[in-house]
Amino acid sequence: MNVNIPGIEHSLDGRMSPDLQAAFHIYAAHWRKVDTRWQYPEHTHPMFEINLVLQGRQQMTVGGQSCTQESGDILFIRPGIRHSSLGADSEGEMTYYCLHFDIDDLSLRRALLTMDTVSLSGDSPVQRAIRSALDVMISTAILPEAGDAQRNRLVTLNASLQLFTALSGWVLAETPAATHSTQPGVTENTVALANAVEGLLQESVFTAAATGSRGGGIEDIAARLGYSPNHCNRAFRQIYGMSPRQYLSDLIIRHAKLMLLDNSLSVEAIAHRLGYRDVSHFSKQFKRWTGLPPMGYRQLTAESR
Repeated sequence: MNVNIPGIEHSLDGRMSPDLQAAFHIYAAHWRKVDTRWQYPEHTHPMFEINLVLQGRQQMTVGGQSCTQESGDILFIRPGIRHSSLGADSEGEMTYYCLHFDIDDLSLRRALLTMDTVSLSGDSPVQRAIRSALDVMISTAILPEAGDAQRNRLVTLNASLQLFTALSGWVLAETPAATHSTQPGVTENTVALANAVEGLLQESVFTAAATGSRGGGIEDIAARLGYSPNHCNRAFRQIYGMSPRQYLSDLIIRHAKLMLLDNSLSVEAIAHRLGYRDVSHFSKQFKRWTGLPPMGYRQLTAESR
């Protein structure tokens, strides 16, 4: 049976770009001026960190190695890396800006996890782009436009998009074409398994929209691939730095937020499309993830339009 698809008839050639949907999160971004007595103890966290010294000099320890951050120096710290600050040196005060971020696009996340470079200092186009985005974010933190919270948020969002564009440019510049950057000790089989798990997690969310059932999660996926759930979990975390369950939760919440923008869809319909049989279970999970019930999120976004 011939199907007449608009735009296809009489076409001579064509290509499709991949569909893209990504969410990024910025946490605990702050500007701070400290004296020589200030320090921050050794710690780790599951987010990426960017730390910029604006004035003075900071003594840092990252992954067991000591480094001195001069004014203008930017440090990039991967998740799970132990780091601490001894604060300003003996010459006086120090001012810094720090932010933590995460990204659920697994291609960019994996590329960032393979970057061994800690210092982003210098005068390359990529480094200038990163610094330019940070400067805008800093300006909205220090000197926000009085009484214009909506505009300040849009300015910060714009700078955040510039920052992630610059970080993408950084990993592209550091990763030669036609090569695959991997962490030391990672096999191609591990990469292939993690990719397969990611594809089936995506499939489970889209299948739920059509059938109302999302399946059994990593246990079902592992059975389909012929591996144990523990092995699949280890491979996925090794490549992408997060668990399959966390990634699946990120996918679900992203789709839920998008569907809640459509007032023609009830919360019950959205829960069903995401594979929940019990709308109250969906509502409780959504509130745990976002701090708001689904209707509260819908009302908040409606007020901001």
